This record gives sequence, structure tokens and C-alpha cells, in this order.
Amino acid sequence: MCNGISGSRKITLTSYIVIYLICLCAERHILTGMNLRITTLNLQGYVEWEARQKSIAEYLQATSPHIVLFQEVVFIPELWPYNRASMLTHALKYSYEDSAVTRLQDSSEYADHREGLATLSELAIVRSEILVLKQAPNDRYQRIVQLLDFVHNEVDIIKVANVHLSTEDHIARTHLEELLSILAARGETRIIGGDFNMQHLNDHSDLWQDKYTASSSEPYISFPEGNQQIDYFLVPKEYQLAGVSTSPDGLSDHRAVTVNIVLG
Repeated sequence: MCNGISGSRKITLTSYIVIYLICLCAERHILTGMNLRITTLNLQGYVEWEARQKSIAEYLQATSPHIVLFQEVVFIPELWPYNRASMLTHALKYSYEDSAVTRLQDSSEYADHREGLATLSELAIVRSEILVLKQAPNDRYQRIVQLLDFVHNEVDIIKVANVHLSTEDHIARTHLEELLSILAARGETRIIGGDFNMQHLNDHSDLWQDKYTASSSEPYISFPEGNQQIDYFLVPKEYQLAGVSTSPDGLSDHRAVTVNIVLG
């Protein structure tokens, strides 16, 4: 809570209201100490969007993550002037958005169907990059990774990667290995979150266990239809993974996964 205003100097009612509103905004979104809250959710394209968007917005309002990672973000000009993440940005009043809706998708219903990734944030995005991964011969889609740098406390840079990997475990492993190799060559680690499409991330711990802690250390289900855990976070070991939770059903065919991370 914000402390009351004390001292002998007079303060105008207008000034008090401004200070109160600043405090209120800070309490809702800005980092408390060194704790960071991130949510990932596969939006399931445009399937039954009108019925789901209210539940998505209500969950994010209640959870109030500082950063939101979306996958299967679609833009269909015939239906909407913006992609679905942009619409949520406006509704939830997030300060920053970075969309990477880069792929033309096959569709029997719409001539122009684009799909990709998007991130919403209350922290300033100071750098973003779209990393194109090698396409496997039997993977119909070109996979991308959204790399983002956020600034905290005006000086601290928090590095995040938003991923949506192949639905085939062995291809998803190859993609994750490629991403980690690129990051290693750059001498960096990132908080990696999204739809990994791996049913057993721990089976691939040889790729990440030296530098990362996985959300798979906690029991949860993120894909209810298959009773599976396929949405994850990998958290660099210089941070502490302090908790994992999931949303109720109904936001999409996935449950949102939210992690609390201690940065200091």
C-alpha cells in the first residue's frame, strides 16, 4: 500500500488525487520489490473468440501479470482491424505491446489469415527481435521465437523469449536446442516461456538443466483435453522460480500458466 502523506506543507486536492492514482497504478502492475509475474497462453486462433475473450480478460485482470506471452495470435482483416493481442492490449490498458504475426496461414474460410506471437507488458520494451528457426522437412510451419528485452528500475534489463514449438516432440527438441545454442553463443540466458508442445520437458533436461529451472518441477496441467503439461517456463538459475499456477478452463484449449519469479 502507498503510505499516507505527512508533513506540515499543504497539498491541493488535485495533487492528492494525482498522487493517489499513481499509487493505485503502481500497486496493480509495477513490480513489488524484485518479484516478476509472467503469464503464457496459447490463444487458439479465432476459434469461438467472442465467447472466450471476456474470460481471458477477466483472468489477466485478476492475475495482473507484468508480462503476458501469447501464441496462436491471429490477424484476419476480414474480421478485425487488429490482431487479437492488440485488442486485449487496448481492453486491459497494458502500456506496451510487441506483435510478431508473421506467417500467412492456410485457411478454407478466409483469404488473409495471419498468425504468430505477441507480448503485452507493463515494463518498457527496449529491444525486440524475431528469430526464425530452421524448418524441419515434415513440419508444415515455419517456427519463430520472439526475443524481448524489458527495462526495470531504469537500469536492469530482463530478457525474455516467447516460443511456440513444433507439435512433434523430436522437432520441438531440435528447435529448443537451436534456440539455446544461439543464446549461448551470445553469452546470455533468457526467461523462456510459451507453448513448447513437449509432453515431458524433463526428458530433455540435458539441454537446459545446467542453466535453467523448469516450471515442470511443479505439477500442473496446461492442455486439459490431453491431460498434458505442454506449456512451460525455463527460468535462468540467477533467478528463483517462486510459484506456478494455471487458469480455469475456458480461456482456450490451453490453460494459461503464470509464474512468479524472484529477480534478486
